[in-house]
Amino acid sequence: MLEKVLSYFEELAKIPHGSGNTKAISDYCVNFAKDHSLEYYQDDSNNVIIYKKASEGYESREPIMLQGHLDMVCEKEQGIDFDFRRDSLNLVIEDNYLTAKGTTLGGDDGIAVAMCLAILDSDVKHPDLEVVFTTDEETGMFGAQALDCSHLKSRRLLNIDSEEEGVLTVGCAGGARAELLLPLKPHYIPNNGNIDEDCFRVTVTGLIGGHSGAEIDKGRLNSNVVMGEFLLYLLDNDYHVRLIDIKGGNADNVIPSETVATIFATYEGDFMIAKDLQFLAQEFTLDTVVRTDPDLIVAVEPVDVPDDDNLTMMLGTVDSERIIEILSSAPNGIMAMSTDIPNMVETSLNLGRVFVDSEYMHAGFLVRSSVEEEKQKLLNRLEALAATYGGKLVVDGVYPAWEYMRDSAFRDGVISVYRNLYKRDPQVLTIHAGLECGILQGKMPGLDAISIGPNILDIHSPSERLDLRSTERTINLVLKILETL
Repeated sequence: MLEKVLSYFEELAKIPHGSGNTKAISDYCVNFAKDHSLEYYQDDSNNVIIYKKASEGYESREPIMLQGHLDMVCEKEQGIDFDFRRDSLNLVIEDNYLTAKGTTLGGDDGIAVAMCLAILDSDVKHPDLEVVFTTDEETGMFGAQALDCSHLKSRRLLNIDSEEEGVLTVGCAGGARAELLLPLKPHYIPNNGNIDEDCFRVTVTGLIGGHSGAEIDKGRLNSNVVMGEFLLYLLDNDYHVRLIDIKGGNADNVIPSETVATIFATYEGDFMIAKDLQFLAQEFTLDTVVRTDPDLIVAVEPVDVPDDDNLTMMLGTVDSERIIEILSSAPNGIMAMSTDIPNMVETSLNLGRVFVDSEYMHAGFLVRSSVEEEKQKLLNRLEALAATYGGKLVVDGVYPAWEYMRDSAFRDGVISVYRNLYKRDPQVLTIHAGLECGILQGKMPGLDAISIGPNILDIHSPSERLDLRSTERTINLVLKILETL
Protein backbone atom coordinates (compact mmCIF):
# COMPACT_ATOMS: atom_id res chain seq x y z
CA MET A 1 0.00 0.00 0.00
CA LEU A 2 2.88 2.42 0.71
CA GLU A 3 3.93 2.35 -2.94
CA LYS A 4 0.43 3.37 -4.02
CA VAL A 5 0.30 6.13 -1.40
CA LEU A 6 3.62 7.57 -2.60
CA SER A 7 2.48 7.34 -6.21
CA TYR A 8 -0.52 9.52 -5.41
CA PHE A 9 1.64 11.88 -3.37
CA GLU A 10 3.89 12.34 -6.39
CA GLU A 11 0.85 13.19 -8.52
CA LEU A 12 -0.33 15.75 -5.97
CA ALA A 13 3.16 17.27 -5.79
CA LYS A 14 2.96 18.08 -9.50
CA ILE A 15 -0.05 20.34 -8.87
CA PRO A 16 0.58 23.75 -7.25
CA HIS A 17 -1.65 23.78 -4.17
CA GLY A 18 -0.68 26.50 -1.76
CA SER A 19 -3.41 28.03 0.37
CA GLY A 20 -5.72 30.11 -1.79
CA ASN A 21 -4.68 28.19 -4.90
CA THR A 22 -6.60 24.92 -4.55
CA LYS A 23 -8.90 24.79 -7.58
CA ALA A 24 -6.58 22.56 -9.61
CA ILE A 25 -5.98 20.01 -6.86
CA SER A 26 -9.69 20.05 -5.98
CA ASP A 27 -10.53 19.28 -9.61
CA TYR A 28 -7.93 16.50 -9.59
CA CYS A 29 -9.83 14.84 -6.72
CA VAL A 30 -13.12 15.26 -8.58
CA ASN A 31 -11.65 13.67 -11.70
CA PHE A 32 -10.31 10.84 -9.54
CA ALA A 33 -13.85 10.21 -8.28
CA LYS A 34 -15.23 10.25 -11.81
CA ASP A 35 -12.52 7.87 -13.06
CA HIS A 36 -13.35 5.43 -10.25
CA SER A 37 -17.13 5.76 -10.61
CA LEU A 38 -17.49 7.20 -7.11
CA GLU A 39 -20.08 9.72 -6.00
CA TYR A 40 -18.66 13.10 -5.07
CA TYR A 41 -19.56 16.61 -3.97
CA GLN A 42 -17.55 19.78 -4.69
CA ASP A 43 -18.45 23.23 -3.40
CA ASP A 44 -17.50 26.79 -4.28
CA SER A 45 -14.69 26.75 -1.69
CA ASN A 46 -13.10 23.78 -3.53
CA ASN A 47 -13.92 21.36 -0.72
CA VAL A 48 -14.47 17.84 -2.02
CA ILE A 49 -16.33 14.86 -0.53
CA ILE A 50 -15.93 11.42 -2.12
CA TYR A 51 -18.23 8.59 -1.11
CA LYS A 52 -17.53 4.86 -1.28
CA LYS A 53 -19.99 2.13 -0.36
CA ALA A 54 -19.10 -0.43 2.29
CA SER A 55 -17.32 -3.64 1.41
CA GLU A 56 -19.42 -6.80 1.29
CA GLY A 57 -20.27 -7.83 4.83
CA TYR A 58 -19.63 -4.32 6.24
CA GLU A 59 -22.88 -2.71 5.19
CA SER A 60 -24.35 -2.70 8.71
CA ARG A 61 -21.41 -0.92 10.34
CA GLU A 62 -21.48 2.77 11.10
CA PRO A 63 -19.83 4.92 8.41
CA ILE A 64 -16.43 6.52 8.96
CA MET A 65 -15.27 9.90 7.72
CA LEU A 66 -11.63 10.21 6.63
CA GLN A 67 -10.46 13.81 6.45
CA GLY A 68 -7.47 15.92 5.46
CA HIS A 69 -6.84 19.27 3.80
CA LEU A 70 -5.73 20.02 0.25
CA ASP A 71 -3.62 23.15 0.79
CA MET A 72 0.00 23.37 1.84
CA VAL A 73 2.28 26.00 3.37
CA CYS A 74 4.60 27.55 0.77
CA GLU A 75 8.09 28.29 2.11
CA LYS A 76 11.40 28.07 0.27
CA GLU A 77 15.09 28.42 0.98
CA GLN A 78 16.76 31.75 0.39
CA GLY A 79 17.88 32.14 -3.21
CA ILE A 80 15.75 29.31 -4.60
CA ASP A 81 14.06 30.17 -7.92
CA PHE A 82 10.66 28.57 -7.37
CA ASP A 83 7.12 29.76 -8.05
CA PHE A 84 4.58 27.96 -5.85
CA ARG A 85 1.73 29.04 -8.13
CA ARG A 86 3.32 27.44 -11.19
CA ASP A 87 6.07 24.94 -10.38
CA SER A 88 5.87 21.29 -9.32
CA LEU A 89 7.62 20.21 -6.15
CA ASN A 90 10.98 18.50 -6.64
CA LEU A 91 10.64 15.37 -4.49
CA VAL A 92 13.68 13.57 -3.13
CA ILE A 93 13.91 10.30 -1.14
CA GLU A 94 16.95 10.00 1.08
CA ASP A 95 17.54 7.69 4.06
CA ASN A 96 13.86 6.67 4.13
CA TYR A 97 12.70 10.29 4.29
CA LEU A 98 10.74 12.11 1.60
CA THR A 99 11.61 15.78 1.15
CA ALA A 100 11.24 18.50 -1.48
CA LYS A 101 14.39 20.14 -2.75
CA GLY A 102 14.57 23.71 -1.49
CA THR A 103 10.90 24.01 -0.48
CA THR A 104 8.28 22.79 1.93
CA LEU A 105 7.08 19.27 1.11
CA GLY A 106 3.36 19.64 1.71
CA GLY A 107 3.34 16.44 3.76
CA ASP A 108 1.05 18.53 5.92
CA ASP A 109 -1.45 17.52 4.69
CA GLY A 110 -0.73 15.95 1.31
CA ILE A 111 0.02 12.62 2.93
CA ALA A 112 -3.58 12.43 4.20
CA VAL A 113 -4.93 13.11 0.72
CA ALA A 114 -2.60 10.51 -0.79
CA MET A 115 -3.57 7.91 1.81
CA CYS A 116 -7.26 8.50 1.23
CA LEU A 117 -6.94 8.28 -2.55
CA ALA A 118 -4.95 5.05 -2.22
CA ILE A 119 -7.65 3.58 0.04
CA LEU A 120 -10.40 4.59 -2.37
CA ASP A 121 -8.39 2.99 -5.19
CA SER A 122 -7.90 -0.32 -3.35
CA ASP A 123 -9.93 -3.38 -2.52
CA VAL A 124 -9.72 -3.08 1.25
CA LYS A 125 -12.36 -3.87 3.85
CA HIS A 126 -14.29 -0.91 5.22
CA PRO A 127 -17.72 0.43 6.18
CA ASP A 128 -19.31 3.25 4.19
CA LEU A 129 -16.63 5.91 3.67
CA GLU A 130 -17.02 9.65 3.42
CA VAL A 131 -13.66 11.11 2.43
CA VAL A 132 -13.54 14.84 3.07
CA PHE A 133 -10.88 17.11 1.57
CA THR A 134 -11.05 20.69 2.86
CA THR A 135 -9.23 23.79 1.66
CA ASP A 136 -7.31 26.75 3.07
CA GLU A 137 -6.79 25.07 6.42
CA GLU A 138 -3.38 26.67 6.80
CA THR A 139 -4.68 30.23 6.56
CA GLY A 140 -7.72 30.00 8.81
CA MET A 141 -9.58 26.72 8.19
CA PHE A 142 -11.82 28.55 5.75
CA GLY A 143 -12.74 25.41 3.80
CA ALA A 144 -14.01 23.59 6.88
CA GLN A 145 -15.91 26.67 7.98
CA ALA A 146 -17.63 26.89 4.58
CA LEU A 147 -18.38 23.16 4.26
CA ASP A 148 -22.05 22.20 4.14
CA CYS A 149 -22.07 19.23 6.50
CA SER A 150 -25.60 18.22 5.53
CA HIS A 151 -23.83 16.18 2.86
CA LEU A 152 -22.31 14.00 5.61
CA LYS A 153 -23.91 11.31 7.76
CA SER A 154 -20.81 9.95 9.55
CA ARG A 155 -20.48 10.48 13.28
CA ARG A 156 -17.01 8.94 13.47
CA LEU A 157 -14.16 11.11 12.15
CA LEU A 158 -10.59 9.98 11.53
CA ASN A 159 -8.64 13.16 10.78
CA ILE A 160 -5.17 12.48 9.31
CA ASP A 161 -3.46 15.79 10.03
CA SER A 162 -1.19 15.04 12.98
CA GLU A 163 2.58 14.82 12.67
CA GLU A 164 3.66 12.34 15.33
CA GLU A 165 3.21 8.60 15.04
CA GLY A 166 1.90 6.79 18.08
CA VAL A 167 -0.13 9.78 19.23
CA LEU A 168 -3.92 9.99 19.16
CA THR A 169 -4.84 13.66 19.23
CA VAL A 170 -8.19 14.22 20.91
CA GLY A 171 -8.33 17.99 21.32
CA CYS A 172 -6.67 21.19 20.13
CA ALA A 173 -6.48 24.92 20.68
CA GLY A 174 -8.80 27.39 19.03
CA GLY A 175 -7.40 30.23 17.00
CA ALA A 176 -7.86 33.40 14.99
CA ARG A 177 -6.01 35.39 12.40
CA ALA A 178 -5.41 39.04 13.22
CA GLU A 179 -3.96 41.66 10.91
CA LEU A 180 -2.68 44.89 12.38
CA LEU A 181 -3.05 47.68 9.81
CA LEU A 182 -1.03 50.83 10.45
CA PRO A 183 -1.87 53.74 8.09
CA LEU A 184 1.18 55.34 6.46
CA LYS A 185 1.96 58.64 4.76
CA PRO A 186 4.88 57.83 2.48
CA HIS A 187 7.00 60.44 0.77
CA TYR A 188 8.17 60.17 -2.82
CA ILE A 189 11.60 61.64 -3.45
CA PRO A 190 13.49 62.09 -6.72
CA ASN A 191 16.15 59.47 -7.22
CA ASN A 192 18.96 61.83 -8.16
CA GLY A 193 21.79 59.67 -6.84
CA ASN A 194 22.76 62.05 -4.06
CA ILE A 195 21.52 59.80 -1.24
CA ASP A 196 22.71 56.36 -2.42
CA GLU A 197 25.44 56.23 0.20
CA ASP A 198 22.82 56.22 2.95
CA CYS A 199 20.74 53.35 1.51
CA PHE A 200 21.17 49.86 2.98
CA ARG A 201 19.60 46.43 2.79
CA VAL A 202 19.20 44.69 6.14
CA THR A 203 18.59 40.94 6.13
CA VAL A 204 17.74 38.58 8.96
CA THR A 205 18.35 34.99 7.82
CA GLY A 206 19.57 31.60 9.00
CA LEU A 207 16.64 30.89 11.30
CA ILE A 208 14.92 27.50 11.50
CA GLY A 209 11.32 28.74 11.50
CA GLY A 210 8.60 26.10 11.69
CA HIS A 211 5.00 25.51 12.71
CA SER A 212 3.63 28.27 14.91
CA GLY A 213 1.54 25.83 16.93
CA ALA A 214 3.41 22.55 17.15
CA GLU A 215 6.82 24.23 17.51
CA ILE A 216 6.02 27.44 19.34
CA ASP A 217 7.39 25.84 22.51
CA LYS A 218 10.86 25.33 20.97
CA GLY A 219 11.91 28.91 21.67
CA ARG A 220 12.86 29.59 18.07
CA LEU A 221 13.60 33.12 16.95
CA ASN A 222 11.11 35.03 14.80
CA SER A 223 12.82 36.96 11.99
CA ASN A 224 10.20 39.74 12.02
CA VAL A 225 10.77 40.34 15.72
CA VAL A 226 14.55 40.16 15.31
CA MET A 227 14.37 42.74 12.51
CA GLY A 228 12.37 45.10 14.71
CA GLU A 229 14.83 44.66 17.56
CA PHE A 230 17.83 45.31 15.30
CA LEU A 231 16.34 48.47 13.81
CA LEU A 232 15.56 49.63 17.35
CA TYR A 233 19.20 48.85 18.20
CA LEU A 234 20.26 51.23 15.42
CA LEU A 235 18.04 53.96 16.87
CA ASP A 236 19.55 53.35 20.31
CA ASN A 237 23.01 53.79 18.75
CA ASP A 238 22.12 57.24 17.41
CA TYR A 239 21.21 56.28 13.87
CA HIS A 240 18.34 58.03 12.13
CA VAL A 241 16.40 55.27 10.30
CA ARG A 242 13.76 55.69 7.62
CA LEU A 243 12.17 52.66 6.02
CA ILE A 244 11.83 52.25 2.28
CA ASP A 245 10.54 48.69 2.36
CA ILE A 246 10.21 45.70 4.66
CA LYS A 247 8.98 42.17 4.08
CA GLY A 248 9.13 39.13 6.30
CA GLY A 249 7.32 35.78 6.33
CA ASN A 250 4.63 34.40 4.05
CA ALA A 251 2.03 32.89 6.38
CA ASP A 252 0.60 33.70 9.79
CA ASN A 253 0.99 30.10 10.99
CA VAL A 254 4.69 29.84 10.14
CA ILE A 255 7.44 31.13 12.41
CA PRO A 256 9.22 33.33 9.86
CA SER A 257 12.85 32.55 9.09
CA GLU A 258 13.78 35.50 6.86
CA THR A 259 13.00 39.23 6.87
CA VAL A 260 14.45 41.88 4.55
CA ALA A 261 14.29 45.65 4.97
CA THR A 262 15.60 48.51 2.83
CA ILE A 263 16.40 51.61 4.85
CA PHE A 264 17.99 55.02 4.80
CA ALA A 265 20.32 55.27 7.79
CA THR A 266 22.31 58.35 8.80
CA TYR A 267 24.34 58.84 11.95
CA GLU A 268 23.13 61.62 14.25
CA GLY A 269 25.43 61.21 17.24
CA ASP A 270 29.02 62.01 18.19
CA PHE A 271 31.21 60.73 15.34
CA MET A 272 34.05 60.12 17.77
CA ILE A 273 32.12 57.13 19.17
CA ALA A 274 30.23 56.10 16.04
CA LYS A 275 30.02 52.39 15.16
CA ASP A 276 29.40 51.49 11.54
CA LEU A 277 26.34 49.44 10.60
CA GLN A 278 28.20 46.24 9.77
CA PHE A 279 29.90 46.28 13.16
CA LEU A 280 26.58 46.92 14.90
CA ALA A 281 25.03 44.01 13.00
CA GLN A 282 27.79 41.67 14.17
CA GLU A 283 27.52 42.94 17.73
CA PHE A 284 23.74 42.54 17.72
CA THR A 285 23.95 39.02 16.26
CA LEU A 286 26.30 37.85 19.00
CA ASP A 287 23.96 39.25 21.64
CA THR A 288 20.82 37.76 20.04
CA VAL A 289 21.81 34.29 18.80
CA VAL A 290 20.31 31.46 20.86
CA ARG A 291 20.82 27.71 21.03
CA THR A 292 17.68 27.01 18.99
CA ASP A 293 18.90 29.19 16.10
CA PRO A 294 22.70 29.02 16.07
CA ASP A 295 22.96 30.12 12.42
CA LEU A 296 21.30 33.53 12.82
CA ILE A 297 22.75 36.13 10.46
CA VAL A 298 21.94 39.83 10.64
CA ALA A 299 23.64 41.50 7.67
CA VAL A 300 23.81 45.07 6.39
CA GLU A 301 25.00 45.98 2.91
CA PRO A 302 24.92 49.20 0.87
CA VAL A 303 22.45 49.10 -2.04
CA ASP A 304 21.25 51.42 -4.76
CA VAL A 305 18.12 53.37 -3.99
CA PRO A 306 15.08 51.54 -5.42
CA ASP A 307 13.98 53.34 -8.56
CA ASP A 308 10.33 53.50 -9.65
CA ASP A 309 10.01 56.01 -12.50
CA ASN A 310 12.84 58.02 -10.91
CA LEU A 311 10.97 58.22 -7.61
CA THR A 312 11.60 56.39 -4.38
CA MET A 313 8.91 55.72 -1.78
CA MET A 314 10.25 56.50 1.66
CA LEU A 315 8.51 56.52 5.01
CA GLY A 316 9.01 59.46 7.29
CA THR A 317 10.70 59.32 10.66
CA VAL A 318 7.44 59.00 12.61
CA ASP A 319 6.04 56.16 10.48
CA SER A 320 9.40 54.37 10.46
CA GLU A 321 9.74 54.53 14.23
CA ARG A 322 6.14 53.44 14.78
CA ILE A 323 6.78 50.32 12.68
CA ILE A 324 10.04 49.59 14.48
CA GLU A 325 8.37 49.96 17.88
CA ILE A 326 5.48 47.67 16.92
CA LEU A 327 7.75 44.93 15.56
CA SER A 328 10.06 45.05 18.56
CA SER A 329 7.38 45.28 21.25
CA ALA A 330 4.41 43.28 19.94
CA PRO A 331 3.61 40.13 21.94
CA ASN A 332 4.99 37.01 20.28
CA GLY A 333 5.47 33.39 21.28
CA ILE A 334 4.14 31.65 24.39
CA MET A 335 1.81 33.78 26.50
CA ALA A 336 0.70 31.14 29.03
CA MET A 337 1.20 27.47 29.82
CA SER A 338 -1.67 25.16 30.73
CA THR A 339 -2.41 24.75 34.42
CA ASP A 340 -4.19 21.46 33.74
CA ILE A 341 -1.82 19.62 31.37
CA PRO A 342 1.91 19.53 32.22
CA ASN A 343 4.23 21.11 29.61
CA MET A 344 1.29 22.09 27.40
CA VAL A 345 1.09 25.56 25.85
CA GLU A 346 -2.25 27.19 26.59
CA THR A 347 -2.02 30.52 24.78
CA SER A 348 0.38 31.85 22.14
CA LEU A 349 0.65 34.03 19.09
CA ASN A 350 2.98 34.32 16.12
CA LEU A 351 3.94 37.42 14.15
CA GLY A 352 4.05 35.53 10.88
CA ARG A 353 3.96 38.28 8.22
CA VAL A 354 4.98 41.89 7.85
CA PHE A 355 5.12 44.12 4.78
CA VAL A 356 4.39 47.70 3.72
CA ASP A 357 2.59 49.16 0.75
CA SER A 358 1.71 52.74 -0.16
CA GLU A 359 -1.12 52.85 2.40
CA TYR A 360 -0.41 50.52 5.32
CA MET A 361 2.03 48.47 7.26
CA HIS A 362 0.54 44.96 7.48
CA ALA A 363 1.44 42.75 10.43
CA GLY A 364 -0.23 39.33 10.42
CA PHE A 365 -0.61 37.34 13.64
CA LEU A 366 -2.03 33.91 14.43
CA VAL A 367 -3.48 33.72 17.94
CA ARG A 368 -4.05 30.31 19.57
CA SER A 369 -5.51 29.25 22.90
CA SER A 370 -7.29 26.28 24.39
CA VAL A 371 -9.20 28.77 26.58
CA GLU A 372 -11.64 30.96 24.66
CA GLU A 373 -11.45 33.80 27.19
CA GLU A 374 -7.66 33.94 26.94
CA LYS A 375 -7.79 33.98 23.15
CA GLN A 376 -10.10 36.98 23.27
CA LYS A 377 -7.91 38.74 25.83
CA LEU A 378 -4.92 38.39 23.52
CA LEU A 379 -6.91 39.73 20.57
CA ASN A 380 -7.95 42.67 22.77
CA ARG A 381 -4.30 43.28 23.61
CA LEU A 382 -3.39 43.40 19.91
CA GLU A 383 -6.30 45.73 19.27
CA ALA A 384 -5.03 48.06 22.01
CA LEU A 385 -1.53 47.94 20.51
CA ALA A 386 -2.90 48.91 17.11
CA ALA A 387 -4.93 51.77 18.60
CA THR A 388 -1.90 53.08 20.50
CA TYR A 389 -0.11 53.70 17.22
CA GLY A 390 -3.15 54.92 15.30
CA GLY A 391 -3.91 51.64 13.55
CA LYS A 392 -6.65 49.06 13.58
CA LEU A 393 -6.95 45.29 13.98
CA VAL A 394 -8.87 43.11 11.51
CA VAL A 395 -9.77 39.64 12.81
CA ASP A 396 -10.92 36.69 10.69
CA GLY A 397 -10.41 32.95 10.40
CA VAL A 398 -11.73 32.42 13.93
CA TYR A 399 -12.11 28.76 14.81
CA PRO A 400 -13.12 27.06 18.06
CA ALA A 401 -11.07 24.83 20.29
CA TRP A 402 -11.66 21.11 19.87
CA GLU A 403 -12.66 20.09 23.36
CA TYR A 404 -11.70 16.74 24.83
CA MET A 405 -14.59 14.22 25.08
CA ARG A 406 -14.52 12.24 28.30
CA ASP A 407 -16.51 9.38 26.77
CA SER A 408 -15.54 8.32 23.25
CA ALA A 409 -16.39 4.88 21.88
CA PHE A 410 -14.44 5.58 18.69
CA ARG A 411 -11.33 6.63 20.63
CA ASP A 412 -11.56 3.51 22.78
CA GLY A 413 -11.86 1.37 19.66
CA VAL A 414 -8.85 2.96 17.98
CA ILE A 415 -6.78 2.51 21.15
CA SER A 416 -7.70 -1.18 21.13
CA VAL A 417 -6.76 -1.53 17.45
CA TYR A 418 -3.44 0.20 18.05
CA ARG A 419 -2.70 -1.98 21.09
CA ASN A 420 -3.42 -5.19 19.19
CA LEU A 421 -1.33 -4.06 16.21
CA TYR A 422 1.73 -2.76 18.06
CA LYS A 423 1.50 -4.44 21.52
CA ARG A 424 1.64 -1.10 23.30
CA ASP A 425 -0.68 1.80 24.04
CA PRO A 426 -0.64 5.01 22.03
CA GLN A 427 -0.27 8.40 23.67
CA VAL A 428 -3.57 10.24 23.96
CA LEU A 429 -2.98 14.00 23.85
CA THR A 430 -4.44 17.38 23.20
CA ILE A 431 -2.24 19.77 21.18
CA HIS A 432 -1.66 23.48 20.78
CA ALA A 433 -1.77 23.41 16.98
CA GLY A 434 -5.14 23.89 15.27
CA LEU A 435 -7.17 21.10 13.66
CA GLU A 436 -10.45 21.19 11.81
CA CYS A 437 -12.13 18.67 14.11
CA GLY A 438 -13.51 21.40 16.37
CA ILE A 439 -15.22 23.15 13.45
CA LEU A 440 -16.71 19.89 12.16
CA GLN A 441 -17.87 18.91 15.66
CA GLY A 442 -19.64 22.25 15.97
CA LYS A 443 -21.53 21.56 12.75
CA MET A 444 -22.22 17.87 13.42
CA PRO A 445 -23.54 17.22 16.93
CA GLY A 446 -22.35 13.91 18.30
CA LEU A 447 -19.29 13.69 16.05
CA ASP A 448 -16.66 11.46 17.68
CA ALA A 449 -13.25 12.49 16.37
CA ILE A 450 -9.58 11.60 16.67
CA SER A 451 -6.54 12.71 14.69
CA ILE A 452 -3.51 10.62 13.73
CA GLY A 453 -0.60 10.87 11.31
CA PRO A 454 2.93 9.73 10.51
CA ASN A 455 6.10 11.41 11.69
CA ILE A 456 6.67 14.65 9.76
CA LEU A 457 9.64 16.72 10.87
CA ASP A 458 10.14 20.49 10.57
CA ILE A 459 6.76 21.08 8.96
CA HIS A 460 6.06 24.52 7.49
CA SER A 461 9.76 24.91 6.71
CA PRO A 462 11.98 24.00 3.73
CA SER A 463 13.50 21.29 5.92
CA GLU A 464 10.16 19.44 6.12
CA ARG A 465 10.57 15.68 5.70
CA LEU A 466 8.23 12.70 5.85
CA ASP A 467 9.32 9.49 7.57
CA LEU A 468 8.45 6.73 5.08
CA ARG A 469 8.64 3.85 7.56
CA SER A 470 6.30 5.75 9.85
CA THR A 471 4.00 6.45 6.89
CA GLU A 472 3.76 2.74 6.13
CA ARG A 473 2.90 1.92 9.73
CA THR A 474 0.30 4.71 9.80
CA ILE A 475 -1.48 3.56 6.64
CA ASN A 476 -1.52 0.03 8.07
CA LEU A 477 -3.14 1.41 11.21
CA VAL A 478 -5.78 3.23 9.16
CA LEU A 479 -6.57 0.05 7.21
CA LYS A 480 -6.90 -1.94 10.43
CA ILE A 481 -9.22 0.70 11.92
CA LEU A 482 -11.45 0.51 8.83
CA GLU A 483 -11.42 -3.29 8.91
CA THR A 484 -12.07 -3.60 12.66
CA LEU A 485 -14.35 -0.71 13.57
